[in-house]
Amino acid sequence: MKNAKRKDFMVEIGRSMNRFLSILFIVALGVAFFAGIRSTRPDMELSADAYYDETNLMDIRIVGTLGLTEDDVEAVRQLPETEYAEGAYTTDVLCEGADREKTVRIFSMSRSINQFTLLEGRMPERAGECMMDRGKAYQGQFALGDTVKVYSGTDDALSDTLKYDTFTIVGIGMSSRYLSLERGTTTIGNGSLDTFMAVTPDNFSMEVFTDIYVQTKEGKAFLSYSDEYQDYMDRVKEEIENTLSEPRSAVRYREVTDEANRKLNDARRELTEKTAETDRKLDDAARQIADAQKKIDEGKTDILKGRADLEKGKNDLENAKNDLEDGKRTLAEKEQELEDAKVTLAEKEQELEDGKVTLAEKEQELDDARKEVADKEQELEDARRKFDEELPGARMDLDDGWLDYEIGLEEYEEGKEELEEQQEILKEGWKEYRKNAPEVERNLKKALNGLLSMGIPLDITPSEIGRIQVEDFEIDAYAPYLEMIPGGEGALLVDGVHTIQASYQELTYGDAAVKEGKKELAKAKRELAKGKKKLDQGEMKLKNARRKLDEGEEQLADARQKIIDGEQKVADAKQDIVDGEGKIADAHRDIADGEVKIADAHRDIADGEAKIPKAEKDIAKGEADIEEAQRKLDDGEADLAEAKVKYEDSRQEAEEKIADAGKKIDDAQKDIDDIKEPEWHVLDRNAIQTYVEFGSDAERIGAIGKVFPFIFFLVAALVSLTTMTRMVEEQRLQIGTLKALGYGKWSIASKYIGYALAATLAGSILGAAAGEKLLPYVIMTAYFILYENLPVMLTPFNLYYAFLASGLALACTVLATVFSSYKELLSSPAALMRPVPPKQGKRVLLEYVTPLWKRLKFIQKATVRNLFRYKKRCLMTIFGTGGCMALLLVGFGLNDSISTLGEKQYNDIWTYDVLVQTDDEADEAEQKALRSFVSQGDVDAWLRVEETILDVSAGDVTKEAYLFVPEDLEEVDRFVHLRSRESREAYVLDDDHVLITEKMAGLLNVKEGDTIYLKEDEGVLYPVVVGGIAENYLHHYVYMTPALYEKVYGKAPEYNTMFLDIKDLNEETQNRLGTELLSFDSVMTVTFIGTMRGQISDMLDSLNVVIWVLIISAGLLAFVVLYNLNNININERQRELATMKVLGFYNPELAAYVYRENIMLTILGSMVGIVMGYFLHRYVMTTVEVDMLMFGRQIRPISYAYSVLMTYAFSAFVNLVMYYKLKGIDMVESLKSVE
Repeated sequence: MKNAKRKDFMVEIGRSMNRFLSILFIVALGVAFFAGIRSTRPDMELSADAYYDETNLMDIRIVGTLGLTEDDVEAVRQLPETEYAEGAYTTDVLCEGADREKTVRIFSMSRSINQFTLLEGRMPERAGECMMDRGKAYQGQFALGDTVKVYSGTDDALSDTLKYDTFTIVGIGMSSRYLSLERGTTTIGNGSLDTFMAVTPDNFSMEVFTDIYVQTKEGKAFLSYSDEYQDYMDRVKEEIENTLSEPRSAVRYREVTDEANRKLNDARRELTEKTAETDRKLDDAARQIADAQKKIDEGKTDILKGRADLEKGKNDLENAKNDLEDGKRTLAEKEQELEDAKVTLAEKEQELEDGKVTLAEKEQELDDARKEVADKEQELEDARRKFDEELPGARMDLDDGWLDYEIGLEEYEEGKEELEEQQEILKEGWKEYRKNAPEVERNLKKALNGLLSMGIPLDITPSEIGRIQVEDFEIDAYAPYLEMIPGGEGALLVDGVHTIQASYQELTYGDAAVKEGKKELAKAKRELAKGKKKLDQGEMKLKNARRKLDEGEEQLADARQKIIDGEQKVADAKQDIVDGEGKIADAHRDIADGEVKIADAHRDIADGEAKIPKAEKDIAKGEADIEEAQRKLDDGEADLAEAKVKYEDSRQEAEEKIADAGKKIDDAQKDIDDIKEPEWHVLDRNAIQTYVEFGSDAERIGAIGKVFPFIFFLVAALVSLTTMTRMVEEQRLQIGTLKALGYGKWSIASKYIGYALAATLAGSILGAAAGEKLLPYVIMTAYFILYENLPVMLTPFNLYYAFLASGLALACTVLATVFSSYKELLSSPAALMRPVPPKQGKRVLLEYVTPLWKRLKFIQKATVRNLFRYKKRCLMTIFGTGGCMALLLVGFGLNDSISTLGEKQYNDIWTYDVLVQTDDEADEAEQKALRSFVSQGDVDAWLRVEETILDVSAGDVTKEAYLFVPEDLEEVDRFVHLRSRESREAYVLDDDHVLITEKMAGLLNVKEGDTIYLKEDEGVLYPVVVGGIAENYLHHYVYMTPALYEKVYGKAPEYNTMFLDIKDLNEETQNRLGTELLSFDSVMTVTFIGTMRGQISDMLDSLNVVIWVLIISAGLLAFVVLYNLNNININERQRELATMKVLGFYNPELAAYVYRENIMLTILGSMVGIVMGYFLHRYVMTTVEVDMLMFGRQIRPISYAYSVLMTYAFSAFVNLVMYYKLKGIDMVESLKSVE
C-alpha cells in the first residue's frame, strides 16, 4: 500500500508538473527576494568590517589642540582596553597637478594601525619617498617614479611640518579611511581635499604628534556597524576622556608655557643689552654732523648774492627770447594756414574736375536709360497685343472643357446612385435568401433522411445528406422520390429548392454586375480627375500670363520714375559746378594777400635774432663762476647728506629692530597669555566620512529590506496558497475513492501535504541559495562603483533569513493544504465521488442596468457573468495582479522620490552657491575684511547667518537640529526658499513664531500653533511656537528672526556662517574663490553646494540599481502570478472550454473568450494596484528614511504609466503562452473527466 501511495505521489508530480513548477518558482522568487534583500545590509557591513580588520583601521583617534607627545601615547597604551596605540603625523599641503593645483593630505605610516593597501610598486622605505592615493586625483596626473613637489598652503613655512618638499612616488595604493571617491575637506587651497600620500615618519619636522591612533582589545570581536561595537567604543572613549584627557592636557599646557616663558625671558635680556650699545654709537655720529653743517651754511650765503644778480640778467634775456619765439610761432602758424589754403584750393579744383566728369557720365547713363525704357515699352506693347489676340480662343477652350467636366461628373454621380440602389436590392435579396435557404436546406435533409428510413433506395448516404448545400444540390435527380411524400409536401419542397437555386443564381450574377459597375465607375472617376487637372493647369497658365503683363507695367513705371530722378540730379550737379568755380576764384585772391604779409614778418624776426648772442655770452660767464662755487658747496653737502643718511638709517634701523623685538616679545607674551588649556578630542570611526556614508547606505538598504520583501513575499505566498487549495478541490473524486477504499484521513492528506512540502522546500532551497548570493552581489557591485576602495565583497549564507523565509513559505502552503484537505475529508466518500453541484446562477449587478445590458453582445454578457461566477478566482486575480502592480509602482515611485531629492534640495530650496563657516572668536577687523571681500568681485550677493546645533523637543521626543537665524530677513528668499510642500505657500519669518522643517515636525508630532522647546549646551529649555512647516529634505532646521532670537535667549545672534551667491560659477572660479576665502583668518571652512550636490547624487545613484532589482523582481513575480492564476482558471474550466470546442468554437475564438476575462481582470487589478501602490509607496518612503533625511512623496505620472504598461505586457505574454494550453485541450477526454 505504501509503495502504491509513493508511486501515486510521483505520478501526481509528473502529471501536474506545470503546477508543481509554478509553486516552486513562485516560492523561489518570494524566498530569494525576501532572504536576498534582507541579507544585503549584513553582507555589506560584513565586507566593510573584514577590510577594516584586514587593514587594522583605528578604533579611536585622539587629537590634541597643542599636539600630543610620546608620554601621551604611552599613557594611552597603559589603558586596560588598549591593544595598540601609536602616535602619527598628518599635514595638508599643495602640489601642482596636470590640470590644476591639488590639495594633498600627507600621513605618516604606522607600524600596525591604519595599514595602507598597496596596489602597485612598493611601500616607502626612506625619506623622500611616498605612496600615492590611487583615487581620481591620481589618475592621469601622476605615475610611478614621478616626483611630486609640495608647498605650504598657508602663511607658515613648509619646513615647520616637513623636512622635504620633494617626494618620489614608489607605490600606488589605497586606504580603508577613504572607501569612496571623496576625500573630505581641508582648510587650504579651495577647501576640498583631492588626494593623500603616505610617507615614513622621518619626513616630518614636527616635535609632537598630531594624532594618536588606538586599536582596542575587543574592537575586532564586534561587527563595525553593530550596536555592540558602538556601545563598546562609547565606553572606551568615555574612559579616555575621564582618565587621561584633563591630566595629560594639563601636563602638555605646562610644558608649552614653561618653554615659551624661558625663551621669552632670554629675548628680553638680550634686547636690553643691544639697546644701550646702539645709543652710545649714535651720539658720537651726531656731533660730527653738526660741525660740517656750520661750514656749509656760510658758503651758501655768498652763492645766493651772486645768483640774484645773474637771475636779473637771465630774466631780461628770457623776455627778449619769448617775444622772438612768439613772433616765430605766429609766422609759422600763418605759413601753415597759407599752405593749408593752397592744399584746400587744389582739392576743390580736383573735386570740380571730378564733378564735371561725373556729370558727363550721369548724362550718358540717363540717355541709355531713356533708350532702354523705349525698348521695354515696345516689348510690353507687343506682348499685350499677343495676349489680347490669343485670350478669347483660350478662354473658349477652357469653358468648353469645364462644361464637358460638369456633364461627366453628373453622369458619374447618376451611375454611382444607380449602382448603390442595385447594391441595396442585392443586399435585401441576399438577406431574404439567407433567411429562407437554411430552412429549405433543413427540410430537404429531413425529407431525404426520411426517405432513407422508409427503405427507399437512394444513391446518397446519410453523411452525404449532412453535407448538402442547397444552392448546388441536383434536386431533379431526387424529385420523383420527393414527390412521393404524401400531402404534396415533397412537391412543394422541390419547388422551394428550385426557387432558392434560382435566387442564388440571380444574386450571384447581380454581385458580378455590381463589381463590374464599380470598376467602370472607378475608371470614370480617374478620367474626370485627369480632365479637371488639365483644366486647372490651363486656368493657371492664363493667370500667369496676365500676371507677367502686370509686372512688366510696374517695372516700366519704376524705370520712368528713375529717369525723372536722374534728370533732377544732373541739373543739381550743373549748379554745384557753377558755384564751385566762383569759390575757387575768391581763394586765389586770398592766397596772394597772405604771401605778402608773411614776407614782412620774416624781416622782423631776422633783426631780433641778431641781438641775442651777445646777451647770452655775458650770462654764460656769470653762470660759470657760480657753478664753480656751487660745485664745491655741493661736494660738501653731499658728504654731509651721506653722513646724515647713514646716521638716520642706523638710528631708524636700530629703533625698528628694538621696536620689532619689543613687539615680538609683547606678541609672544600675549600668545603665551592666550594659550588655552589644551583639549583632547577623542573620536571614533564615526569621524571618518566614508565610514559613516557606507553605514548609512547599508542602513538604507536594510530599511528597504524590512518592508518591500515582506509585501513581495506576501503576494507570492497568497498565490501559492490558492494553487494548493485548487489542487485539493480538483481531486475530490480521487479523495473519495481512497476514502471508500479504507484509507485514513492522514494517509490521504499526506499526499497533498507532501506535494506542497516538496514544491515549497525545493523552491525555498533554490530561492535562498540564489537570492542570498545573487541579490547581495548585484546590489553591492553597484555600490562598490561608489566605494571603489573596498576590495572585499562577502556574501555568506545567512541561515536566519533563509530559514525565516522558508518557514513562512512552508506555513502558507502546507497549512493551506491541511485546511483544504481537512475540509474535503469531512464529506462522505459518496459525496466526494460526485462532482460538486454547480452553484445557483445569480444575476449580476450590471443586468439591472437595462439600457447597457441590452446593448451587450452574447459573448460580452457571458464574460461578465463568468467574472462574477468565479468570485474567488476573480478576487485572487484582481488582488494578485494588483499586488504585483503595486510592487512595480513602489519600485518606480522609489526611483522618483529618491532621484528628485538632490534636485529639490539644492536647486529649489537651497539656491546659494557657497557656504562659508567663520570663526566666532575672530575680531571685528578680520570680519570686516571678509565682508569687504565678499561685497565685490565674483560674489553677487551674501547673507550672514547664525547656524548652530541644538536639541529640539516636544513631549518625550528630542531631535538634533540646526538653528538658522539670518541677519537680513529681506535677503533670505534669495538663498533659502521657505515654503510648504503641500500648498506651495511661501513663508515669511516673523518675530513671534519659528518655522521648522517637515521631517522634524513629523518626528516630533507637532503642527502649526504647537509649542516646541529649544535646548543648547547649558541644558536650559526655551519654548517657541511653531508658525509653519517648511519643505526640506536634508537635515532638520529651526528658522527664526534675530528679534525673536534676542527675545528667547536675551542676547544678540553671533553670525558664524555666510551664504554666497556667485555671478558666474565655474571650476576656475571655484578654485580661485576657495583659495582666496581660506586665506582669511576668520574663515574656517568653505563648502561649495555643487560639490555637496555631486556627493548626494552619487549616493542616490547607487540606490538606482537596488530600485531596478526591485522593479525586475516585481515584474517576474507579476508574470509568475498571472501565469499561475490563468493556469488554475483553465484547469478549473476544462470541461466548459471543451464543450465550447464541441459546439464549434475555433481555437482563436476560444482564446478570445478566455482573454476577455483576463483582460478585464488585469484592468481591474491594475486599478486596484494603483490605489494599493500609492498608499504602499507612502508607507515605504516613511519607513526607509533615516532621521536626518526625507525623500519625496510624489510618484510621477509616467511611473504610473510604466507600471500599468508592464502589467498589461505581462498579462498579454501570459495570454500568448496560455493559447497553446487552450489549443491542446482534448474535447473527448475533458468531457469524460467526470466519469
